[in-house]
Amino acid sequence: MNYMIYGKYKDDKRFCAVDLAGGRVGVGLVFATLIPNIDKAKGYADSLTSQCPDYAFQVREAGKSKIVYVPKKKAA
Repeated sequence: MNYMIYGKYKDDKRFCAVDLAGGRVGVGLVFATLIPNIDKAKGYADSLTSQCPDYAFQVREAGKSKIVYVPKKKAA
């Protein structure tokens, strides 16, 4: 099973795929990063959430819309 990270800016309505290598949110699925390990995907999502407070991230199964993890925002 592969996983992908989706993200959106706080004012956006929809989540879009993330390209971790290019550091871009809102890429086409062909450019999205596939992560083979759920624990690594969760770690990346947690790290992105702490580094980019104006964005929301979630981990989904690749090829499906099922959300498997949503990182919690830490209180400031």
